[in-house]
Amino acid sequence: MGHFDALFSSFDIGDLHLRNRTVMASMGTNYSNEDGTVSDQAIAYYAERARGGVGLIITESSPASPKAKHRARCICAYDDSFLPGLRRLVTAVHDHGAAIALQLIHAGRHADPKLTGNPIQAPSPIPRWPGAPVPTELTVEEIDEIVTYFGAQARRAQAAGFDAVEILGGHGYLIHLFLSPRTNKRNDQYGGSSENRLRFALQVLRQVRKDVGESFPVIFRFSAEEFVDGGYPLEEGRDWAKEFERVGASALHVSGGTNETVRSSAQVIQPMVFPDGNLVYLAEAVKNTVGIPIIAVGRLNTPVMADRVLTGGKADLVAAGRAFLADPHWPAKASRGEPDRIRQCVACNHCLWTLYQQQPISCYQNPELGREAQQRVDPKGGPRKVLIVGGGPAGLEASRVASMRGHHVTLLEKDSRLGGQLILASVPPYKQNLLKTIDWLTREIQRQGVTVKLNTCATPSMIETEKPDEVIIATGASPIIPNHPPATGNNALTAWQVLGGHEVGTRVLVLGGGMVGVETAQFLSEKGYHVTLVEMLGELATDMEGTTRTIMLERLSQSTISVKVSTRVEEIREDRVRVTTDGRTEWLEAETIVLALGARANKELLQKLTGRIPRLHSVGDCVEPRKAKEAIHEGFLAGLRVGSDGDDGS
Repeated sequence: MGHFDALFSSFDIGDLHLRNRTVMASMGTNYSNEDGTVSDQAIAYYAERARGGVGLIITESSPASPKAKHRARCICAYDDSFLPGLRRLVTAVHDHGAAIALQLIHAGRHADPKLTGNPIQAPSPIPRWPGAPVPTELTVEEIDEIVTYFGAQARRAQAAGFDAVEILGGHGYLIHLFLSPRTNKRNDQYGGSSENRLRFALQVLRQVRKDVGESFPVIFRFSAEEFVDGGYPLEEGRDWAKEFERVGASALHVSGGTNETVRSSAQVIQPMVFPDGNLVYLAEAVKNTVGIPIIAVGRLNTPVMADRVLTGGKADLVAAGRAFLADPHWPAKASRGEPDRIRQCVACNHCLWTLYQQQPISCYQNPELGREAQQRVDPKGGPRKVLIVGGGPAGLEASRVASMRGHHVTLLEKDSRLGGQLILASVPPYKQNLLKTIDWLTREIQRQGVTVKLNTCATPSMIETEKPDEVIIATGASPIIPNHPPATGNNALTAWQVLGGHEVGTRVLVLGGGMVGVETAQFLSEKGYHVTLVEMLGELATDMEGTTRTIMLERLSQSTISVKVSTRVEEIREDRVRVTTDGRTEWLEAETIVLALGARANKELLQKLTGRIPRLHSVGDCVEPRKAKEAIHEGFLAGLRVGSDGDDGS
């Protein structure tokens, strides 16, 4: 049990016995087949999480009818034709000792007319945001029909062997739209008073309970508070919880917020600016109101925090979503007393952004996500002597994977510390979580016996002297410095130098308003410097994930930073820069000029070794400057390629 006795004690939801109190929360994946049937990829994904020791898996949301779909590739259960695949999924999860619940949803305003062939449906004709499609108002007859769909879907899940169902009543989907006074402006029995707005949710819950019987577990997930102007407060959510219990909910999964916009989605799937466990107080408030089991959720990323929620009496079970993307085996590791081996989610929300772009979900840290059946780290061939140059995320991941496969790995890093650009990326406000990635990779390669040589600048002759069987180049990138900054003096610095601790003057001019430039500007502003930020494009930080970007831009608007967009840099001198905005030219004065103009690949060593090393691989920014996700994923693949005969080494 280690130090997490509460977390790994068994628990019962009605007649359902769970081996522990960890719950994998529902997350969209885009892994299913386009016809709604369960794919082999989806089965492998869920089975891996079951193998990792979770107590209960709640699937991605499954539409109650064809009119309720919001993703092309989601698990469907609105027809008996889906039963064979659903049964295969249940069996795969049960084979590894976990329980599984199907989440039931009607997407409401989130439904995609291109998928459904029908107009968007909602309680009232209110769009998600100004300019978005206006939904049609549901008639009473249509409401009754949807209620029966929920019941039939639950009955089908029961027939397929699922251990429970979860009704999604929050996060801006149809049931939530009825609950909220912002989105429900009806004048009939479904609108107006709190009792009327609750009516649809209770009808769905009653119908599901009727169709599955009294003993089958029915979980109801809802947003106990909306966190938006004009939304309902926690007090109302607590009152509704009593009604959910009365009508037949077996357990309540207590969340908050609505994901109708990118900004409000940050309350539901919190980026790293939010504190860990930020929604637990909602679960505690509801637990003090009802007598049925409560599931807490909201950045419960570590077993330490999860266990404290339970021992503190704030909930009966704890749910995590993104933590299971980053490390599907975190429950097993924690139960073995190895919490330091857990690859922690850093809340970068790369996963969320892939879903927004209608792509299969991916994790910036975990290259095996979605490829559980194809990309296992297994030994391959005889051990090779592998030399890896560069200790950033790409080199670290390549070292980890190659050593796990039984190869003898030496890692060379020119600096005194491993981590590369991720160290600098963790310096701006609210980005410290990124260090967890480096810390985990460093611990893992140390545990596996990788030889690490710091303060070592690799040269072709040094590498050839080592006589490695294979070489992986992960030398990263360097900041772009245009031809016209002053060649001497301390007033012209790169953003990397500033984030690395170089001193700057009181008045600072940051050139470049991508993610690095904006974060560097905020870093300096919060330290009291007078900052002007210049960007050639019409928008800032277009290279960032949406929820993080939206909150960062809010902070920027509330800061003292002077921002100039659609502004071209024409000339840089010792203490000033000439810029043009809408045809108007001006000089901007500064004591320090900070360059955040992008990066160029460090290809020099790679080019010198090409043709001299038979088995040569290149990964990460030395191929092309991109994000940490590409660096880690390429490092993973390079580690898999080591020892694979027939690979061209590219």
